[in-house]
Amino acid sequence: MAFGAAVIVGTIFLLFPFSTAPGNSTDFVTAFFTAVSAVCITGLTVVDTGTHWSGFGQVVILFLIQLGGLGIVSFATLVGLLISGRISLRDRLNTLSEAKIVGIDNVPALLRTILLVYFGFEVALAIYLIARLRISYDESMGDAIWNGFFHAVSAFNNGGFSLYSDSMASFSQDLFVVAPVGVAVVVGGLGFPVLIELHERIWGLNKQQSGKPKRFSLHTRVTLAATIVLLTLGSAFIGVMEWNNPKTLGGLNVLEKLWNAAFMSAMPRSGGLSSVDVGDMDPATWLGLDFMMFIGGGSASTAGGIKVTTIAILFFIIYTEVRGETAVNVGNRRLPRSIQRQALTLVSLYAMLIIFSTMFLAATTDFSLDELLFDVISAAATVGLSTGITPDLPDFAKVWLAILMFVGRLGPVVIASALALRVTRRHYELPKERPLIG
Repeated sequence: MAFGAAVIVGTIFLLFPFSTAPGNSTDFVTAFFTAVSAVCITGLTVVDTGTHWSGFGQVVILFLIQLGGLGIVSFATLVGLLISGRISLRDRLNTLSEAKIVGIDNVPALLRTILLVYFGFEVALAIYLIARLRISYDESMGDAIWNGFFHAVSAFNNGGFSLYSDSMASFSQDLFVVAPVGVAVVVGGLGFPVLIELHERIWGLNKQQSGKPKRFSLHTRVTLAATIVLLTLGSAFIGVMEWNNPKTLGGLNVLEKLWNAAFMSAMPRSGGLSSVDVGDMDPATWLGLDFMMFIGGGSASTAGGIKVTTIAILFFIIYTEVRGETAVNVGNRRLPRSIQRQALTLVSLYAMLIIFSTMFLAATTDFSLDELLFDVISAAATVGLSTGITPDLPDFAKVWLAILMFVGRLGPVVIASALALRVTRRHYELPKERPLIG
């Protein structure tokens, strides 16, 4: 309800005449789509953000991005604490100790930490970008401040919005702009439980008496490992597929190709910015990006998708089944069966939503299947990358994508928390019978 109210208010503000730049006009669908995209920190657009909207309209969009980012992180984190509070006191203490996160009785401190990390990172990146844009690109001080601040907030929140018509393509040959923006997207997509634990490890706030730091929690280990693997494989995949494409990486030198491939590998996590034109990529590259967008980033983060922990759990379930074992183990920990069922349920529901939406749009529009699939996954995973067809979609298709963005942003958190909170114990079991599989 809170996110819905934010969308309604944002739509109303964007419909004000002074929210639109002189010479342009904004209809209801455009304002609604933009408000949903901003609140759900997606980044899909039907008009050029830098030229269609006035300064006031851009401020509204930036405020909605910040509100959506803080809202989803706070909500997801508090839901996690709520779930912890539903189990026994001993299990709750063990869980919180394993996760190395503050207890449910210290929520204000947790929220203060979230705000500190959030605004601290955004301000630091904004100051850096302002200096870079002013010194290296000779932007006026006013433009440099606004562009630097806007893109810092958009990057860390995985917002996907850019004031430049070509997103970040103008900076594809500048590592000192591409790299910090890419790092901000990755850090914002790790999730605050991971960031808090990393903070404690770096500053030595959680050391044992022996002076050795405690082990990372299972969640942090899985998130970091999966993130590194996906970023590495994604960079290699994009680099190989687009290396000689003259419209994307083909015109760059070797080093520029490498860092742009790495940047574009980070964006499907939910970043939504791009240093090359996605619409000019090979359709086979789109399919690989579809998979990366479907996975997304870390839990309790600004990233979308089914989350890296979910895909990691599926991998270990498959690995266990192939080995003929019964218990799913990750390192020296055993995964509860309820977590396995939740992961399978979340992936299945997400996949069915994407398949149905793609079929619906394929039957009612004239665009190709690969283009529609890409933009549908981008909306459902709240990524913001597009093949370029979104502005040309009919109004009903834009509204459908807006609904996908809303469901994709809140759906995984709501579904996962609902499944976890509805765990019940049955005092009997039915007889077993095996159907044929495969």
